Amino acid sequence: MFLPAAFILLSLGLASCATPNRASVLPMEFPQIEDKPLPKEVASWLEAGEQSILTPEIIEVSSTIHGRSRRERLRKAVDFVWKNLKYDSWLSYRAFARTSGQLFSEQLLGGCSDYALAQVTLFRALKIPARLVVTANTEWMLGYQKNNLLMSTGHVFIEAYLEDRWYLVDSTYRFLFTDYDLDLKSYPRQEYFYARGRDYWDLGIQNVAGADRVLRKMAVIFEKSMYIAPHYTKRKI
Repeated sequence: MFLPAAFILLSLGLASCATPNRASVLPMEFPQIEDKPLPKEVASWLEAGEQSILTPEIIEVSSTIHGRSRRERLRKAVDFVWKNLKYDSWLSYRAFARTSGQLFSEQLLGGCSDYALAQVTLFRALKIPARLVVTANTEWMLGYQKNNLLMSTGHVFIEAYLEDRWYLVDSTYRFLFTDYDLDLKSYPRQEYFYARGRDYWDLGIQNVAGADRVLRKMAVIFEKSMYIAPHYTKRKI
């Protein structure tokens, strides 16, 4: 059966979101450390982008989530999204195109790009500075250099500011990486940094085709030596 090109090009919506390796996953901890005041640059990541505006519905959801620390509120926010917004793989073709408000009103997510957008917006509503990190899969990029018909694949992570520094969150699989290195462009699961921003529209990505274009440009210049596997401590949220 013929499928529309936009459906075939799943990109980050998502072909690469395979089941992760669950070895050496620790439970989430709540250290006895008070949240430090937010530096001015960090506080700026509480601001919404055009795609991630806080709608009355999202604000109402955030009013039901409480926690003494940013870390506790983050865990409860992730839990809310997982329990109340359902996954539907048929919505992959709408990746990057819907706003956070639409995700919460429709209560349907099509892949890791939707999970990340919903959660990063809810984090900010809970006064947790947060931003999206879009990546490209290294194995796909190397394969694409030999066969440019290969479907583009990648992932979307979240950087969230907890206690006194940035942490990495895999919102799709509910992992928190506690010793995250902001300067390292290599990410778990063979992913490599493309860009970080408030939302996809902030990065100039408005649909699947747009994500596909930018990842293919990146694949052309990628070299295997650029990826250095990170060894982060992984905790289950």
